[in-house]
Amino acid sequence: MLLPRVLSAIVMALLFICAVFVLEPSSFQFAMGGVVLLAGWEWARLSGLKRQQGRISYAGLIVTLCYGAALFELQRVLLIVVPVLWLIALFWVISYPDEKGWQSRFARMLFGLLVLLTTWCSLVVLRESSDFVWWILLLMGLIWGADSGAYFSGKAFGKRKLAPAVSPGKSWEGVIGGVVLTQVGIAIFAVYSDFNWLALSMLALVTVMTSVLGDLTESMFKRHEGVKDSSQLIPGHGGVMDRVDSLTSAAPIYVLLLCLVGWV
Repeated sequence: MLLPRVLSAIVMALLFICAVFVLEPSSFQFAMGGVVLLAGWEWARLSGLKRQQGRISYAGLIVTLCYGAALFELQRVLLIVVPVLWLIALFWVISYPDEKGWQSRFARMLFGLLVLLTTWCSLVVLRESSDFVWWILLLMGLIWGADSGAYFSGKAFGKRKLAPAVSPGKSWEGVIGGVVLTQVGIAIFAVYSDFNWLALSMLALVTVMTSVLGDLTESMFKRHEGVKDSSQLIPGHGGVMDRVDSLTSAAPIYVLLLCLVGWV
């Protein structure tokens, strides 16, 4: 299993580099639409849709709404729902397994639709920025830094479980490690940029904590459906959602905050 995992990681890295440094804005929109299409198909499974026709229709609906948002230039407007969306997810995670409202097929489908729609909108808004490369690299650095910091800190110091009913492997010490590592990175970034350190620090903190919440939320959905991975589309890595779960929560709040402070 190691070779397929390594090869898949190399391919994903090359695709990311191509998307960031090669694709024009219109091509970037279509590429992200393809990612959303696959992620939507997987989310349909996590929502309880059993038939392939239903899963494909659901994924197609999300992509259609994405391009409808672009047609009417609603990408920034739709990001307004992001804080409410993830506050609801926070309530679900904290209340798990007692809270049952999210378990209905409709609730899970609606939540997934809004998550993927706002993810696509946020990435498109970011791509239109003149500083797109810097902002997207910072976003990915925050996600990867939080994940790496959490992994090593959790392995070394993890004792207090973050959400044992949802994801037993995650600890508060891991979260703290991820926050510390990303804050160090932000401090270095601030030194070599003209942006306010405090604003960047708060941006990073909110983004990292929301990325953790996104990971927990997908884990909760998978646990409810009794599956380990969202699919087997990526050899050795599971599904698309297993690779972008943190991105789908982090990117929308990250871009919304950038918009609010006038940086994009």
